[in-house]
Order: sequence, then C-alpha cells, then structure tokens
Amino acid sequence: MQGLVNFASYIGYCIAVLLPTFCYLAASGLFLFGAWAFWVQAQPDNPYRHRPWVPFVSLVLCGVFASFDKFLTMANGTAGTNLNVSIAALTSYTPPQVGGNVLGNTPGDAIVNVVDLFQSFFQPFGAFACFWAVLAWWSTVNGRSNRSQTSCLVQFIFGVMLMNIETITNFLVQEFTA
Repeated sequence: MQGLVNFASYIGYCIAVLLPTFCYLAASGLFLFGAWAFWVQAQPDNPYRHRPWVPFVSLVLCGVFASFDKFLTMANGTAGTNLNVSIAALTSYTPPQVGGNVLGNTPGDAIVNVVDLFQSFFQPFGAFACFWAVLAWWSTVNGRSNRSQTSCLVQFIFGVMLMNIETITNFLVQEFTA
C-alpha cells in the first residue's frame, strides 16, 4: 500500500509543480490572443464579427490564470470550505506514510483513512481539472470547441470537489452511516 501511496503522491507533486507553469503559459497566451483579437477587429475580414466579446473574455481569463491560486481559493470559499490554495513552486516533498490500522474499526473509517492517504493526489488533480475546465470554457466561448458551457461548469465543480475531498468524504460517511 505504501508504494501506491508514494506513486500517487509523486504524481500529485508533479501536477502541483506543473500547474503554475501551465497557468502562466495560458495567461501569456491569452494576453497575446486578446491583443491579436483586438487588432483583428479593426480589419475588414474580422473573424469575430459575430462574437465581439472574445477579446474581452480572453483578457479577463488572462487575469484568472495569472492569479489562479486566488481564483481557486474563492471557489473553495464559495463551496463552503476554508481551504487556501497555493500554486507556488514546491521545493521539498515527502509522501504521507501508511501507518497503523488503515482499515480502522468500521468501513467508514477505512474510506476516510484511504482518502486521507491519497489527498496529496486528489487536491492537485482537482486544481488541474479546474484549470482545464476554465480553458475548455474559453475555447467553447471562442467557438473552437463543441462542448457546452454547462459541461465546463460541471467539470469545474467536480474539480473543486476533488480539492475538498476530505470534507466531502466525511460528509458522505456521516450521511450513509447514520
């Protein structure tokens, strides 16, 4: 079990290291795209004639990706938790240790213990899911994706739920064991 926990933790660590890079690359790309879209709107062959909001949305999402940790913290506050998100570069990491009785005394204890062990994977993966949901929403608004805006919202909500997996697990265990 310790090997699986270490593997999942290191994958979560890699995601946590790559997420700031992807956020800043997306912010830079959206800024350049927004500037290009404003320039293109002045041209006679404007591809965004029927979607004049595309450059504005791109610049707003540029700011979202530049301060993505604050955006995720606000989303967690809206979800009712006080989880503060930090996507700064990590310098040291140790995976959680499996110790004692992982199974606990009841099946609910076992579920909570396993979720606690894999929380270092679930939280970065949830933040990454939120990143891709916002990027997919931009491509939907831009007209480059065939997804619906509702599916992007559902993906974002599930990403926030993954970041708060311990709170949700404790709630579900209490609901189903009562």
